[in-house]
Amino acid sequence: MSKISLQDLLEEKTILEKKLTILNLMIDAYSDDNFNIVDFDSPIEFTSKMIETKEVPYDDFPYHKKWLEQILYLLDKKGRFLSNHELAESLMPYYHQYNIDRLKRKVSVNISAAYKNETVDGLIKFKINNTPKGNVWGYKKWLNTDGKIIEKYRPFETKETSQMTIY
Repeated sequence: MSKISLQDLLEEKTILEKKLTILNLMIDAYSDDNFNIVDFDSPIEFTSKMIETKEVPYDDFPYHKKWLEQILYLLDKKGRFLSNHELAESLMPYYHQYNIDRLKRKVSVNISAAYKNETVDGLIKFKINNTPKGNVWGYKKWLNTDGKIIEKYRPFETKETSQMTIY
């Protein structure tokens, strides 16, 4: 009988999960085109609204936990206020089967519900401008006594023109 270490099993699991993700993406592409598959051998061309991300996956990302736990993990790991879009981009390396718009909806629904229901201690939504997308997420502990974002937790740089630039 051959011996298999836990490390070997975990590595094999990771490889299989990546393959499964790719297969699910391909199956979704067939489903999204809303046509009947008569000939399973016929190839189709896959098009997607996927964006390339420069995000490097974290080794300890809680992939098998709930969406909210993953979002809070990213907030803590990045250590600054983040927008829905930034959170969605940070999830891209783990969810190749989703496009950025779908991930933004997942982020928005989960973090908004946690904020509204006060299920996460100290979670806040901070308004940085008056646009519909002008909010970022973070923690009360990242604010100073005046209610302004402490510099090291800022999601933006202020320029001499007082305009804010989101990272």
